Amino acid sequence: MSTGSRSVDFTATAVVPGRVRHVFDVLTDWPRQTAWVPATVVARAEGTPVGAVGERFVATSRLGPFTLVDAMEVVSRVAPDVARGVDGRVGIVKTGDVLGGTVDLVVRSLGPGRVGVEWTERIVVRRPLLARLAGWGGPLPALAGRLAFEAVLRRAGDDLRSPS
Repeated sequence: MSTGSRSVDFTATAVVPGRVRHVFDVLTDWPRQTAWVPATVVARAEGTPVGAVGERFVATSRLGPFTLVDAMEVVSRVAPDVARGVDGRVGIVKTGDVLGGTVDLVVRSLGPGRVGVEWTERIVVRRPLLARLAGWGGPLPALAGRLAFEAVLRRAGDDLRSPS
């Protein structure tokens, strides 16, 4: 980590009803997350692959006069394969000027009709003033991140349920 930056690390988990492949496909349809994340629009970068390594997307969050742009790129992707015992995994790198870091998403079968989701973020706050604020918050930014992503996964619930 460079001087003046700080990381905020958290893991959000959920168990949802459905089929593993469906849950994986829904969670990795990045623009679809706009419906679940308050005050945020997620858009794919034009000209990048969809559903593959190299896919780029941007989450733009607005709160009053404040805007936060979180640019990301998929650096690894393995689709789940229940028959072979393979979990779905996606690795993402945050490439923005304000936020760096990584996201690791794991989707696994927990038995018929049950899917486990694990969303881990290591957010590197690159701007010194924001990094200082995150540092003053102690464990609160990580707790807030975990609770926020668990709420997002609950809001995604209807979309994550596999169609009959």
